[in-house]
Amino acid sequence: MHDDDELAAQAFSRSQATDPENAVAWLGQAISAVRSNDPIEAHELYQHAFEIGEGSFVSHLSNVADVDCR
Repeated sequence: MHDDDELAAQAFSRSQATDPENAVAWLGQAISAVRSNDPIEAHELYQHAFEIGEGSFVSHLSNVADVDCR
């Protein structure tokens, strides 16, 4: 993983720790997992983002991105 990708993953992780219901942070972490070639982790993170962000734009983005992970 590149330095910028690692920094982004760390930032999303801190955001999740601060606010576990922040669906955008979970979505960002999922994107980080995709960029680091971890599709299983990405799928789990997308699912979680969808579950906590249901009814928001995050649920739509998670559904679209999840299809790309498989």
